[in-house]
Amino acid sequence: MIRVPTPTFDDSSSRGSERAEPQRIRPQDGEFGRADDPSPTPRVALAVVLALIAAIAAVAAQLIGVVRSADGSPVGDGAAMAAILAGAVPVVVVIGAAVGVAGRRVELAAALLAGYGAVALGFTLLDVALLSDPIDANRLELFRPLSAAMLDATSGAYFLLAGHAVSVLAGVAGWSAVHRAGLGDGYGESVYSEHVGRAAAGGVGPLLASLLGAFGVLAAVAAFASLYRSSDPVVIVTAVVESPVFVAVGSGVVGVAALVVAAAALAALSPQVASGASVGAGLGVLGFAGVALLAGLGTGDRVDAGLGAYLGTVAGLGLLICGAVLAPVAAARDRRALERAQQRETGARGVRGVAGPGTTRWHAAAGSAGVLSGVLFVVGSLLPILETDSGIAVPQILATRVVLVAGFVMILGSVPLLFSEFASAARPFVSMFWLGAVAAAAAVLQSVVLAEDVDGVSTGVGALAIIAGVVAAVATGLLALFAGSAERDDVDTSADAGTDGPLLGTALLGSGLLAIGLALPLYRGSDLTAATVTEFPWGWDTWGQMLLAAGVVVAAVVAARARPARGSVLLGGAAVAGIVHLSSWPLTSARATDPEMGPGVVPSVIGIVVLGVAAALSARRVGR
Repeated sequence: MIRVPTPTFDDSSSRGSERAEPQRIRPQDGEFGRADDPSPTPRVALAVVLALIAAIAAVAAQLIGVVRSADGSPVGDGAAMAAILAGAVPVVVVIGAAVGVAGRRVELAAALLAGYGAVALGFTLLDVALLSDPIDANRLELFRPLSAAMLDATSGAYFLLAGHAVSVLAGVAGWSAVHRAGLGDGYGESVYSEHVGRAAAGGVGPLLASLLGAFGVLAAVAAFASLYRSSDPVVIVTAVVESPVFVAVGSGVVGVAALVVAAAALAALSPQVASGASVGAGLGVLGFAGVALLAGLGTGDRVDAGLGAYLGTVAGLGLLICGAVLAPVAAARDRRALERAQQRETGARGVRGVAGPGTTRWHAAAGSAGVLSGVLFVVGSLLPILETDSGIAVPQILATRVVLVAGFVMILGSVPLLFSEFASAARPFVSMFWLGAVAAAAAVLQSVVLAEDVDGVSTGVGALAIIAGVVAAVATGLLALFAGSAERDDVDTSADAGTDGPLLGTALLGSGLLAIGLALPLYRGSDLTAATVTEFPWGWDTWGQMLLAAGVVVAAVVAARARPARGSVLLGGAAVAGIVHLSSWPLTSARATDPEMGPGVVPSVIGIVVLGVAAALSARRVGR
């Protein structure tokens, strides 16, 4: 007989006296504390301290005074109400942030500082202009020149510069705190589970989202309009693009920062962050345009507030009000959605990946705005750009040829958004190409600005149509952004891949080369040179090309983290925008005498080719 050994088992775990108990595993402490601790409190505390220093510096600057005359002659005081508002804005910011931290609304406080800090970057550049050339800085809230005597900056001007620079640092710390908060549990929480992680643009509804976006666009437009009107021979007011470089760039940064913050707020996953960022940007715009409005109205005879001051004040108030109501509106909509879900007998959700009705509406709105923009560009390029008195020849503006091309491309790219089967695939193209259309239109606007300096020449109906097309193109870009946010609500993003390193490197190389090409002239002649960053002051055409350059670089970064098909279309849109820009070489070089190829052609061509390669690399990821 073969005896089989009986297997034995360790039954120690089955004995009641030795039953295993669950043990809490203590987290490993790293060199700098817990590696998984998402608490943003230390960072927001640092941001509040920096904001307090900035507020003290801003108030101290006004008490000290910022300029004195080189020959000892008197310098007029600034407008009192404008000075009070200028000093009160940073104080309100730090108080609001401190109250938010005390009330345990850390995300709100951090975003408030971040939104204001972004706009304060433009203030810092304007302060540099104050130091370099006080009399042309037109800081009428601080002083008013009474004569053409040379003015020197005092220590107060340095305090002012330091205060705004520290505000920027506070904003950086605030953004860092927001990012840190996003790593913790409860970020973007909602009483309705379906709305957790939803972009603010979808959470607050299309009306409030559109208003917030519109006020962001209005702030950007206001920054490029003159803050003052003057007939005073001492206070000389010029167009923003013709102002000293730090005034022009600083004003532009204020407007662009407000627009970027508004867009970021609408894309934020936390309504508290969206609310704080919008309020911060609104306060910043009021510190820019609202101060100018009070200064223009209160500084005295022969100086008045300009269009930019009025538009900017409306934009600042709009951002402030929309930001203040954003979080409560989002919470109320969440509660109503939860109530409706509980009342429905069947709560089955739709299939993920299929565009919901909200997404379809955003696509349709973006497509309609894009088609309208393209039509306005096409019609405007065919109508008279300038009107002249009898006997004066109408100047020929060749840049309308490029606008005509951009208009047709805009129409072709926007029409698919009107059809649900193609909308999601076409949306990234429109999200990128609207910048190319605006850049093309900017060249026409620059020609209009130059031509209007000639007696007997005025703006024609074609120019007005192109301006309306620019507004519609900006609206298209914002609506496409909202559509993208809505798309992400309809797909499963739990398995999204990280950044594709090779794709990112290729896309950045292509976008960088194209950006260099946009910064350099495409052609040169014996009498003129195409738009270039090396000639100051920058005109509308140069600003438009730099806007496109920034958009191309951002698109490269976004495409590396986007879904493969979307990233490919986005990079394709950047390449097409580059091609439209490059077409201005053969289409408009005839305006120069003896034109020859400029240094911007070669990097533009190589950049477009590399972007095409990057788009192909992104498309190949689909099959992996």
